[in-house]
Amino acid sequence: AVIQYLTFYFPSLTHTDAGLTRHGYLVAMYLMLLISTINVYSLRWLIRSNNILTLVKIIIPIFIAIIIITSCFAHGHTLYPTNSSFLPMGIHGMLVAISSGGIVFAFNGFKQAAEMAGEAKKPHFALPFALIGSVTFCLLLFLLLQTAFLSSLTQANVANGWQHINLPDSISPLAAVLTQNNLNSLLPILYICALIAPLAAALMYCGSSSRSLYGMSKNGYIFSIFQKLNPKGNPVNAIIANFAIGMFMFTPLPGWDSMVSFLSSVLAVTYSIGPVSLLALREQMPEYKRLFRLPFAKVWANLAFYICTLLTFWCGWEIIYKLSIALLVGLIVLVFYQLKPGEHKKIALNWFASIWMWIYFAGLTLISYLGSFGGGKNILPFGWDFVIIALFSIAVMWLALKFKLPAHETAEHINTSLAQN
Repeated sequence: AVIQYLTFYFPSLTHTDAGLTRHGYLVAMYLMLLISTINVYSLRWLIRSNNILTLVKIIIPIFIAIIIITSCFAHGHTLYPTNSSFLPMGIHGMLVAISSGGIVFAFNGFKQAAEMAGEAKKPHFALPFALIGSVTFCLLLFLLLQTAFLSSLTQANVANGWQHINLPDSISPLAAVLTQNNLNSLLPILYICALIAPLAAALMYCGSSSRSLYGMSKNGYIFSIFQKLNPKGNPVNAIIANFAIGMFMFTPLPGWDSMVSFLSSVLAVTYSIGPVSLLALREQMPEYKRLFRLPFAKVWANLAFYICTLLTFWCGWEIIYKLSIALLVGLIVLVFYQLKPGEHKKIALNWFASIWMWIYFAGLTLISYLGSFGGGKNILPFGWDFVIIALFSIAVMWLALKFKLPAHETAEHINTSLAQN
């Protein structure tokens, strides 16, 4: 995303289809190297710098949105042109946009707060504030930006319908409306913010994903080399591995739009594990002292699991079959690690307790193939798919809780982990 917006100043970085050129790949490598180096250097410095960058990410969009809205209403614009039917692709198109159009990805900041929770001094306050606050504030900010965008459009922009919206040649819708409203002086400010926002996100993504690899290694799922910490307490080998994986991802997914569609489906799947784990742990260790305890957990967990399944399903068959391949690769790595001689294993895999996962992934893949999203066969009509997925989610949740680990094994794992930390 950083490189995509850099093309405003350096057009040679991308092709017309937003794919990277040779120069683009070189800049991508240097940016990835810079981000990784910062994460190796210091976590506290990273968090402090992210606070400053976040302020910039908030102030500039609000400033630009207010200027656009003020300018448009001063010239008598309506909220949006009315000579064309709004939502031309219906609810179906809106749901596709939510999953594969970058909306899920845009609200993903709360995930980093959860993954960095181990660094929080007052998790009982910091966690709910960060999780709920980030989602709520993002919603308000995006609503303000969308109001600015819609209020700036003219009848000419939607002369051919909303599905064929016509904007001045630009890689950014907001940049396009600034141009057509003669607010070109704000373009450099907009693009500076557009560069800072994904760069700040990349810094946190690199840090949180390396912590994930570190945690997986500590739990005995991948190689122990990822547990190595530098004097600053950062998992340096995990950061190096993420650098390599990140560079590899540019090959099959060279542009921002193709990468974000795939990553949104991955994120939705990772979200779905949380509700299952929450309810399982509540039943396994009900008396365990929790610094933060979610009220009405059963209701929230089942609803969240259903919504996560829908978000993945809406990504469509073209994305989900690739996701299935990625999960299969992960399974192969896991089995290879478990069978590799000489590597110390902290825990044994409990395949029986994981039955629900394989049924969940296989069932979701099948429903997607039969569904009407992203190249599905449209055998399962739109509308009925919601009902089928609801029943499927309830069945999978019941299965997961039915075959969860015994309480004493769970307690042993938690106590061992706490003793090691």
